[in-house]
Amino acid sequence: MPMSSTHPTFSVIIATYNGAATLSRAVDSVLAQSYKNFEIIVVDDGSTDDTPAVIRRYGAKVRYHHQSNSGVSNARNTGAKLARGEWLAFLDVDDWYYPHRLAWHARLLQRQPDLDFLIGDYDYGRANGEVMRRAIDSSGFGAMVLASADEHDTAIVDLDDMAQFIPSYFGHTSTFSVPRRTFLRLGGYAESFSIGEDLHLLIRACARSRSVGIVCKPMAFYCVHDAGLMRSDTVSAQVRNVETLLSLKHELEQAPAPVKRGFLKALMNARFDLAVALIRNRKRLRAIASFLPALADNASLHSFRMLLSVMKG
Repeated sequence: MPMSSTHPTFSVIIATYNGAATLSRAVDSVLAQSYKNFEIIVVDDGSTDDTPAVIRRYGAKVRYHHQSNSGVSNARNTGAKLARGEWLAFLDVDDWYYPHRLAWHARLLQRQPDLDFLIGDYDYGRANGEVMRRAIDSSGFGAMVLASADEHDTAIVDLDDMAQFIPSYFGHTSTFSVPRRTFLRLGGYAESFSIGEDLHLLIRACARSRSVGIVCKPMAFYCVHDAGLMRSDTVSAQVRNVETLLSLKHELEQAPAPVKRGFLKALMNARFDLAVALIRNRKRLRAIASFLPALADNASLHSFRMLLSVMKG
């Protein structure tokens, strides 16, 4: 199917596992979009709760697919295979879209149809809707992007920016839009990882991209949960995050230089986060050992300073 720059079509994929309590809120946020050229696909990853009953209430407004429990990445990939839209968009079952999320990406594509993929800012907050902070404010690169935004509150990242864009990534699954054919060519989300799979896909997409569109205002709401793995078992989560990134090392040997630099910075940051988690668990020697490989990959004054910080605890 040829890509349409006039009225791009979106397939919004919601993967859920026992998410009946928040599923309606997620689906309703998509149905309330000001841009209407979309379909909704809910992939039920083996739920045992009332998910089927919740979806039945929507009738033909939602396409529903049930599968045995295979993990969120597999569920998203299944949705992509079922999709009919030119562009894929994703939404976690406990998060929600803001009303113009699809419209803003559609308008950006109408102005610049050659973009390889698109992301956007989003709000962090509690399940009651309380906003804690904006994602784009979390990095110096985000501030640079905001400063360069045009009259439409959009900005473009090109290949030379990838060295900063990748380690400072402030997007999220809910604000990521990618051509279906690109997603399938990349193999979708890596199903062998449950931590960092979104950054894993983003880096692979960057390695094949020349320009990325960014909407510099919140497009969605991300619910922060204290019981999540990244918060409840920080060391284990950070170990798995490093493992996820390490799996890309060989694949990126032939990637453009800015992408390789960005990847190595992201890996260094992940190693540092692991070292910090280990120090907080009073495992300083293991923390130092976990960070040392970063010096071989990315020797610089900054990486040595990070090592000194780890050694000081």
